This record gives sequence, C-alpha cells and structure tokens, in this order.
Amino acid sequence: MAGKPLHPATTHFPIASITLAGLLDILHAAATSPSTEPFVAAAFKSLDIQLSLALLPVLSYYAIIIALITAIPAVLSGAWELLRLIARDGYGTRKARTALAHGALSNIATGITAYNWWSRRAVEGFAPSTLNVALSAALAMPVMVFAASLGGDLVYSQGMGVGRSKDTGKKTQ
Repeated sequence: MAGKPLHPATTHFPIASITLAGLLDILHAAATSPSTEPFVAAAFKSLDIQLSLALLPVLSYYAIIIALITAIPAVLSGAWELLRLIARDGYGTRKARTALAHGALSNIATGITAYNWWSRRAVEGFAPSTLNVALSAALAMPVMVFAASLGGDLVYSQGMGVGRSKDTGKKTQ
C-alpha cells in the first residue's frame, strides 16, 4: 500500500455504523412513543418484519461498538493524511481548511458515539435515553454524514490523494 491513501478505505464502516445507530435509535424512539407506536407496529406488520422491537436498542448498541472500533484506523489514517497535507501546503489552502473541518467533525461525531456507548453500557437492554437518541440521531448521524461529504469533496473536487507516486507517496503532476 506504499504511496496509496489508506484513509478512504477505512471510513466506510464508521460512517455506516454511526448512521445505522442513529436510524435504529429513531426507530426505537418511534416504536416506544405512545403517539407513534401504532404506526411502527402497523408498518412492521404490513412489511412482514419479524423483528422484536426490543432488539432495536441492542442492534444500535452493537452498531455503536462497531463504529468505535472501526473509527480507530479511520482517525489514525486521517490524521496521517492531514499531517502530510499541512506539511506540504500549510494551513492556508482550501484543501487544508476542508480537511481540518472534515477531521474535526468526524472526531466530534465519534466522540458523541463514544458517549452513547459509555452511557448505555450498563442500561438494561441498552435502551437509549432521550438524550442518547438526540445525540445519536440528531447530532452524531448528521455531523458524520456532513463530515463524509467534506471527505468526498476533498477527494473528488480537490484531488486529495489523487496522482501519488507509487514509491514515495508524494503528489506528482
């Protein structure tokens, strides 16, 4: 993998897992709210989904664990790419500013996800509190999706990691 950017290959699982946890927390909140529970139950019945609604917080909790484990190589490889970019271009370029925002937002979403894991680890059935649902669904998930869009902009619009030499890892023109 010499000269190849590792970071893009490590980001998919944390993005997907944080998003899945947020969606499962929303679904669990809707399934346990008196005002929306009949709609969720009817939807599950009409779609013939044979999943116990009590399983939703468990699935969300394990998605959080997967997100945190898979975030480790994503954060480390992203930090490596960022350091190389700053060493080469400094902080003043659009690419560096976008990369800093991308990294900061990704780390914020990961930190929120870590809090959700920490606060739910001893709860019966890993059920999320209202705060957990708000953090997971209304904050971590959209922040991670926006951070991922910035990462996509870095690669597809700004050419981050594109055109590297095989043996040195330096950008070539």
